[in-house]
Amino acid sequence: MTVEREPVADGVGPESRPLPGADLGVALPISVVAERMGLSQATLRMWQQRYGLAPTRTTAGGHRRYSRDDVDRLAAVQRLIADGVSTSDAARAVLAAAHHDMPLPADADPIAHRVCAAALDLDGPTVRWLLRDHLARTDAPTIWETVVRPVLGPIGDRWDQLPHGIAVGHLLSHIATSVLAEATPSVSALPDPAPVLLASVPDDPHDLPLVALAAALGRTGITATVLGAATPAATLARAAEQRRPAVVVLYAQMSELADASVFDLLPGTTGRIAAGPGWDRAHLDTAIPHVNDLTAATAAVMTRVSAGRNGS
Repeated sequence: MTVEREPVADGVGPESRPLPGADLGVALPISVVAERMGLSQATLRMWQQRYGLAPTRTTAGGHRRYSRDDVDRLAAVQRLIADGVSTSDAARAVLAAAHHDMPLPADADPIAHRVCAAALDLDGPTVRWLLRDHLARTDAPTIWETVVRPVLGPIGDRWDQLPHGIAVGHLLSHIATSVLAEATPSVSALPDPAPVLLASVPDDPHDLPLVALAAALGRTGITATVLGAATPAATLARAAEQRRPAVVVLYAQMSELADASVFDLLPGTTGRIAAGPGWDRAHLDTAIPHVNDLTAATAAVMTRVSAGRNGS
């Protein structure tokens, strides 16, 4: 559940050329762009809604207009389609050519580059739209592993070198938290709910990985309550006493805040899992597993919940 930090070159989409005959100094209405590109206005509107190929300029009267860059992107999509690429893949490839200076990991989804560029521009609505749109085609664990983590890592490493570093990190974390929370199935949709408590150690302000874990667990039929960041030890103990969860996952991002004594406050029948890069295996009881990625955390919780349901 930590963030990979692996510098690589930014992904670059296909080159695009200006639309022949277009007045590049003027923002163009959809009727002109459709005529010059040989496309119907209905097709352009579908590309806007379905693939995010929307005009980015707005007139004083509130009308949307295509800029030079917008037209170039459409032309690039047309060329890829002519080469046999599907429209959705062509749009993703072209829109992935977002310009930024963050070294994202090689396995980052192309959408991660667009999310990164929008976050660096403090464009919250675009970040939210990108994550929600991508989530409609995949799932929360994939979004976390291939989009959110690859962007948060470099931003976190370089926040003090960015003009609005803290704001960028907070913007992305806040939006990702809300989008992932929306993807978590409700209790009524899940059979045989088994309570799991997810919390960060006292004073640790990070809880986005726990939201991602709750969404991943929801897909397996396991419900989880996220107590959130910086959960006081006494609060966690009272919650565990009241809920009697099958397992408590305690997340630590920073080693100086990873206090293993918090586990001692939990009921004896409660399973314990230490998650995050802050924990030192040497300081944990041998019965407490340590996990540091979403897949391992999900598997560890499932194992403990299954054991509880089977009475072992």
